[in-house]
Amino acid sequence: MASRPRIIAAAVSLLIYAGIFLMSSLPASSLPTGIPDFIPHGLEYALLGFFFIQVFAAPRRPAILALAFLLLAVLGLLDEWHQLSTPGRVFSLLDVLYDSLGGAAGMAVFLAIASRKRDT
Repeated sequence: MASRPRIIAAAVSLLIYAGIFLMSSLPASSLPTGIPDFIPHGLEYALLGFFFIQVFAAPRRPAILALAFLLLAVLGLLDEWHQLSTPGRVFSLLDVLYDSLGGAAGMAVFLAIASRKRDT
């Protein structure tokens, strides 16, 4: 059975991904200009990765880390595919890379914080 914090992390992860999906539904003409792609992609997936890794019972296990990273990359890929139906938006493997790296960074931040809490 899932613990309450894991259920909350799952709910927050779903809300974050829903927000990402909604932002991906905006036409290109309504997006701000002059911001490099890696910034919004990295930040939104770092936030997602931070909460997503908490869904798993043993987030420090290498197999869990690999699975979580793979799932975040697939979510990035699905997000890019979804953008094909949005006016002015395109599919970009580079954006999937930014998403994946952001997700990995978010997971790393959570694990660093959790490790410090455990050591004190």
